[in-house]
Amino acid sequence: MARQNTRRRTTRKPRKTRRKKRWLWIPKLVLLAACVGLALIIVGILVMEKELRRTGIFETEASSTPAGTSVPATPVAGNDREQPVDEVTPAERRELEALLK
Repeated sequence: MARQNTRRRTTRKPRKTRRKKRWLWIPKLVLLAACVGLALIIVGILVMEKELRRTGIFETEASSTPAGTSVPATPVAGNDREQPVDEVTPAERRELEALLK
């Protein structure tokens, strides 16, 4: 009996060259940069939407008044002379200075 297939089958192992190994990390970095860029764009859109809602430019149908506006208080009938809230009288100023010392 003669053998028909006398050749030995050898499988060649693919050689990993240094060049392939060196360029393998570039697609990973590009993918990472794309993910970071996409996350920054989404955060930027959300921040801009929040600021536009705060200023009243971008309103929803549910909110009829902008968030920054408030209803002005009606003056008291007995108070003829209106003073600004942030004005301090000289007596209050002396008391505050005494507390700080």
